[in-house]
Amino acid sequence: MMKQSIKNTLQKVAVITSVVLLSACSSVSAPATVAEKAAAARSVNALNSAPTTYTSPQAVSRVAYRPATSTTISPQDTLDINVFKVPDLSSKSIKVESNGTISLPLVGSVRVAGLSISQAENTITQRLKQYMQDPKVSVVRTDNAISKRVTVEGEVRTPGVFPIKGNLSFLQAIAMAQGITDLGNSKTVLFYRDGAQHNVSLDLVRTGQIPDPMLRGDDRIIVLKDPAKVREKKIIDYLPAVMAPLSIFSGG
Repeated sequence: MMKQSIKNTLQKVAVITSVVLLSACSSVSAPATVAEKAAAARSVNALNSAPTTYTSPQAVSRVAYRPATSTTISPQDTLDINVFKVPDLSSKSIKVESNGTISLPLVGSVRVAGLSISQAENTITQRLKQYMQDPKVSVVRTDNAISKRVTVEGEVRTPGVFPIKGNLSFLQAIAMAQGITDLGNSKTVLFYRDGAQHNVSLDLVRTGQIPDPMLRGDDRIIVLKDPAKVREKKIIDYLPAVMAPLSIFSGG
């Protein structure tokens, strides 16, 4: 009697789990409503018409990201360093390394990322003062890397910072990151530009129902986890543990 009771209880648990699993699956595959499509289209239109200048956080709702300013030196920038009347200590077309430093004659490694041009000039000047009297240093940025890159992060297979060469679209940036993971939310992808948040539906872009936004320098794309997909994975992972005891009673 007890054996049959345990078997019946486990069967009920398995049925309930299966129902919940089906419910989770249906929520993942549900198509966008007319209202959702309209909202997605408005978001992309706003994104395409967004100004290129920075918008202050006070003027933008739900701001979660503020891009680096164009006056700040960043990794992969290219600099010309001129030491007045000392050509041997001057350098042209120096690339700022990923760790934020440059390598100069005599003084060696100097960290410049995060500094303004004038701050970088002062930093190099102070280092040179250890070896010479009253050095005159000028720094010119010949290539601003921040204006030619996009960040893709979150639930993508290869997160990273990717160069913008020519025209690059939102969909192409996702492809450069090797697409979204199995848990990625393709219905609402966060897209930050000039401090403002835009919600872009990857599903609707893929199917051509809304335009594919073109990217600008320092755009940031974040793919979040889809709660329904997370629930589905948890159920799938848990289901074998629920079903396993049934095999014990399968004989009677």
